[in-house]
Amino acid sequence: MAVHAIMAVRMDGNSPRVTHLLWGRVSVSGEQFEVAPHTSPVIDVVDALAKGDAVVTVFPLDEQRVAGPEVRRVVDEAGREGIEMVVADSDAG
Repeated sequence: MAVHAIMAVRMDGNSPRVTHLLWGRVSVSGEQFEVAPHTSPVIDVVDALAKGDAVVTVFPLDEQRVAGPEVRRVVDEAGREGIEMVVADSDAG
C-alpha cells in the first residue's frame, strides 16, 4: 500500500466537483515526498484508492506541511466518481 498526499485541488467552475489535484507519493511517515507532487485528474486518485492506497490531505502551517483528513471515493447522483475528505464527527468543535 502506498501513501499519497494532496497539496492542492482544482475545482470545476460550474459545480463543487474536484477536477484535478496536485499530489505525490509520500513516505509512510508522511515526512517527505517519494514522488514529486504533480498535477493529475481526479480519476487517478480514485484509481489509487481502489488499489487500496491511502490518500491524505496536507496543509501549510507555519512554513511546514501538516496532515489533514484522508480522502475517500464517492459517486455522485449522475454516477461520476470523485473524492471527498473524511471528516470525523466531533462534539469538541
